[in-house]
Amino acid sequence: MAIRDIAVSDPGPIFGSLAERGWSRHRSEGADFDSIVCELGRLGDRLGSRVPGRAGSLEEVVQPRAADDAHPRSLSARYGLGALPFHTELSHRTRPCRYLLLGCIDRGSPAAATMLLDWRTLGFSREDLDLLENAPVLVRTGRRSFYATILSPGGAFLRYDPGCLEALDERGKQALKLVGDRVASAPAEAHHWRQGDILIIDNWRVLHGRSPSDRGSGRRLARILIDA
Repeated sequence: MAIRDIAVSDPGPIFGSLAERGWSRHRSEGADFDSIVCELGRLGDRLGSRVPGRAGSLEEVVQPRAADDAHPRSLSARYGLGALPFHTELSHRTRPCRYLLLGCIDRGSPAAATMLLDWRTLGFSREDLDLLENAPVLVRTGRRSFYATILSPGGAFLRYDPGCLEALDERGKQALKLVGDRVASAPAEAHHWRQGDILIIDNWRVLHGRSPSDRGSGRRLARILIDA
């Protein structure tokens, strides 16, 4: 199915597209940094309230980093410039943000794609969901580490991040392996960036990752996080 761009000035289809597939693609009316960040904010403010990222900023620029140049508790510190695994943004917080908005400042060369995967398509049985909702895991986040489950009570969101989740018992190991195996074998969608592209991702529904990159590729994405 062809995916059409939704203009930032035409917000009507945003919610329909998010409900249909868990993400939507837009084109910024300007391709420079200020225009992209401004339009990310305009879209985000229609969806909810902004929440700070890892560095405490409401607006961030993210780029591929080698392991020795990354935040010590980030996925990049473990995987470096290799493919970043699928994950839920802000899994290390008690409540992950609802929406993740990304805008392409520079696609980089070679360009690295953003990978998208709706966890609801992974074919979990009722028994699987019960395991994910009840098996305890430790969410490692330094001094603020806490206990949680992969599937939130009631199934509102999936908390998944190979970089910060640790099994506490055999059930936790089974739960993490279950998700990891399903993710590894599932067909994902790849978004190949163009300058000025904007993605809105329902972070409670769609896991995202990144294909491999090169040191100094120049890939730069603006990012804001939204709670709703």
